[in-house]
Amino acid sequence: MLVYDKICNIDRDIFDCCHKNPGNETPGGDCCYDAWVKDLVQVTADWKQANADAQNKETEYNLTVEELERLKGWWSDWEATDEKADALCRQLELFTLHLCKVCMVTEKTNDAIEILFCMTEDLYIRVDKLKASYDKLIQCIQCLKRPELAPGVGIMKCIENYGAKLDAVILTRDVLITQIVTALELAYGMHLSICEDYGLKEVILYWKKKFNCGGTCGEQPNPNPYPQQQAKIEHSGYAKECCCLEPRISLPIDEDEYFIHLENDYKKLKNEVVQLKKDLDAAKEKRDALLSCKQSLEKAIEEVNPANKCK
Repeated sequence: MLVYDKICNIDRDIFDCCHKNPGNETPGGDCCYDAWVKDLVQVTADWKQANADAQNKETEYNLTVEELERLKGWWSDWEATDEKADALCRQLELFTLHLCKVCMVTEKTNDAIEILFCMTEDLYIRVDKLKASYDKLIQCIQCLKRPELAPGVGIMKCIENYGAKLDAVILTRDVLITQIVTALELAYGMHLSICEDYGLKEVILYWKKKFNCGGTCGEQPNPNPYPQQQAKIEHSGYAKECCCLEPRISLPIDEDEYFIHLENDYKKLKNEVVQLKKDLDAAKEKRDALLSCKQSLEKAIEEVNPANKCK
């Protein structure tokens, strides 16, 4: 920046100013006036250059900020989508864990109902054998035709009560077997609908695989079910064109190459905006300083202008 000596209204100061003025030009009425005019030309040129630089920096800064906002919006959308996908994966994992427990319970329930059915079947087989033995006993007693074995008398009363209870147990067979079979059918149906192929559990595992979610229940999915493909037009033998779009995002999104590249671009552009702001502030500061110097020179020249002394 130019530095000037303070000029007073005394002849000695004017003489010193003229004495310090370099060059072989013939000075005018005021030697400092001629030097300041030359300085003003240089300062004005520097100010115009600084002003142009500041305007260019401001334009570059505004365009970069606008690009950053667009990139931030695009990156934020992908980040929000990734968070929702992660939340969905957590829900699917929790649902799968519950289904695994349900499948274990239904499997044990099926085994228990099968055991109950076998025990019930064995019970009624034994009851049928007892009924057959009871009928043979009654036939033998009737063949004896003994008066002490008359119906409703003595021991016959106990035997008849025993037979009545056997008949009562036999009457429950149809109802009980029907209920056990119904329970077994429902248990098998629930297990098939939830745990077997094409059941609810397999559907959840299918979507876990599509979303590339990890988990402890079920098989681990392919880490990259959708490999990256280049966008191009493929010509087929049937004179048709196939347009392959790019990018094709794979899940999880935060591990996808495109998302990582997008995030890096956003951070890089954000740092560029910070640096451009510093450069813009420095350019404006330089422009304002030169403008202040220019205005000071113009005011000083106006004060010592020989044309104004005779007025």
